[in-house]
Amino acid sequence: MIDVLLIDQEYLFQQAFGKMLEDMDNCRLVGVAENESEAMQLVNRYHPQVIFSDVMIGEENGIELCQRIKELVPSALTYILSSYCNFKLIQNSMMAGIKEYLLKPLSRSKLTALLTERQVQEKEENENASQIYEAIEKRDYKKAYVTAELFIKDCFDKTEDAHKKENLEAIASRLIYMVPGMDKKQKAYYLRKYELTSKTVSHPVFGYCWLVEIVTEVFRQLCVLKYTHMSRVMQYIEKHINDEISLSDLAEQAGISSGYLSRIFKKYYHISVVDYIHLRKIQTAKYYMVTTEMNISDISFLLGYSEPGYFCKIFKKYEGMTPSSFYSRHIKKTETD
Repeated sequence: MIDVLLIDQEYLFQQAFGKMLEDMDNCRLVGVAENESEAMQLVNRYHPQVIFSDVMIGEENGIELCQRIKELVPSALTYILSSYCNFKLIQNSMMAGIKEYLLKPLSRSKLTALLTERQVQEKEENENASQIYEAIEKRDYKKAYVTAELFIKDCFDKTEDAHKKENLEAIASRLIYMVPGMDKKQKAYYLRKYELTSKTVSHPVFGYCWLVEIVTEVFRQLCVLKYTHMSRVMQYIEKHINDEISLSDLAEQAGISSGYLSRIFKKYYHISVVDYIHLRKIQTAKYYMVTTEMNISDISFLLGYSEPGYFCKIFKKYEGMTPSSFYSRHIKKTETD
């Protein structure tokens, strides 16, 4: 379902626009805003995928308003509507990241074409990302961890460079919005914290590590909403990721028994504490492989594994291949392409 927001003060256009959307499958008008305040309220409530805004909303600038909306919902497609063609406004729209500058009256065929394009993009995104969302809803961290890598592989292998950044921004935005109770300021903070950089889109391993960090953040937020003391547990794991971490150490941090801590992990992560720690260490190992000259033995010792052979065994258990095979497949191959 494509959620559409209209920002316009003309009553007759509002009625005509709403009627056209009623006749389109898998699209709904979530609201009509006549000023910035109404628009931002609807954006925060529905996170629409498509926004149509008049170039002027009373004395307010529609182009600048769309820019502010994109800061909250980076994946949204924004269109500017105007009754006249103005080259300067068209240029400003393109520089502001507006998808297209449209002339009124907007025809049914044009609106259908624009939303059909968005539906095709939405379908592709859903096919790649739906398993991650489902894993989070079912509190299955391992599944989310695995499918994040599949999503990144498809994104880097099948998506044109022009759309790669857009797809990654879209999934980041939707993942952050899966955490209930966050206010506007908190959501903006996490979108900045996990901002997509040129480095992230330069290599699949960077993209994968970036996406898993967001997935891990969402799981942490959902768990901490129920069990506030789990925040100390997660902070301890991240701070001591290069050390040997025991269940008793974590239980002590949370001020609970080891058995109770294990039950919380099973409920909110669908894996054991030990599994979670190994997965976090393995992700860190992948990052070291692509950013340093360290060999497998050095990485294993750095991550708190006393024997490289044991680290390789753990890596293969969770990844289905040895660290050397992972390096050859995902890093060395990329370097020689």
